[in-house]
Order: sequence, then C-alpha cells, then structure tokens
Amino acid sequence: MYQNQFYTDMSLDQLRLSIEDKDRAIIMLVAERMSIVQDIAREKEKQGLPIRIPKQASAVLDRATAESEKLGLDPAPIREIFQILVRMSEEFQEHWREKRD
Repeated sequence: MYQNQFYTDMSLDQLRLSIEDKDRAIIMLVAERMSIVQDIAREKEKQGLPIRIPKQASAVLDRATAESEKLGLDPAPIREIFQILVRMSEEFQEHWREKRD
C-alpha cells in the first residue's frame, strides 16, 4: 500500500501543507507533459500522423493502470485521470494544428 510512517507524526495543518505541495508538483508535471505534447504534435505533423492514435492512447492507459496496481492504488480513478490527460493532449494537438493552418 502507499502508507508512510513519516506522515503519522504530522499535525492536520502540516499534512494539508504536504498535500498542497504534492498538488503543485502534480500540476508542474502536467505542465511538463503538455510541453512534451507540443513536440509530439510537431513530430506527428512532420510524419503525417493523425492526432488520435487509439493504440497509443490504450498503451498510456494500460501503463497507468499497471503502475497504480503496483502501488496498491485503485486503478479505476487513476485510469480516469489518465483518460483526461490523453484528452488534454489530443485537444492541445488539435488547437496547435488549427493555429498552424
């Protein structure tokens, strides 16, 4: 499971601050991911590939599911989060292509 003895000695306020730090880190990682998505959009355009590649989207979701299971997390909500990330990526790529046209 994902329990950590370190957090048991913290006050509620400290725990909430720790969660806020993790939330900021998640948002920063999403921003980094979207930066990479821009490079992917550019590369897909060069190669004449479509924005939506179902096989790739499935691979991302399967990988997220497997990783969550390894950590003892419920894979269903993790899969939902990654479905949102995939959708964000595809929508970004669509907007990127529209701007280029």
